Amino acid sequence: MRKLFTKYLFLLLIILFGFGFILASLFGDEQSFAINKTVGFAYDISHQIIITALVFAFSQILFIIGYLILFLLRRKTNYFVSIAHFEIIILSLSLMYFENFIVNMTLCVISIILFFINIFNSKLPQTTSLAKDESHL
Repeated sequence: MRKLFTKYLFLLLIILFGFGFILASLFGDEQSFAINKTVGFAYDISHQIIITALVFAFSQILFIIGYLILFLLRRKTNYFVSIAHFEIIILSLSLMYFENFIVNMTLCVISIILFFINIFNSKLPQTTSLAKDESHL
């Protein structure tokens, strides 16, 4: 389980992103709300939902690409930060249904901050003791 979150987190995010996309396309209900249509102009308030969904989607793509690059560079992430990041993504995905713009954007910002903390604290796996002994010879 530790290896899944420290090395293969991009696979978990691809699965989660695909699952969320399937759920959104099957059960999503995009509605348009407007205020003051009788005067001839309408202030559309449904853009907050679209903005939240776009920020979430672009951040997911950023996370997948970032963790994939870390995987290709053979770097490991922090286990606890990775679990916290994954849980925040799941929470953000599940709360997107309630269409609360402030909560969703706050969770997206926290998720992006955890992503950068995880990227900057990633490290190369430790070498074996045999390789260290050969380097001293």
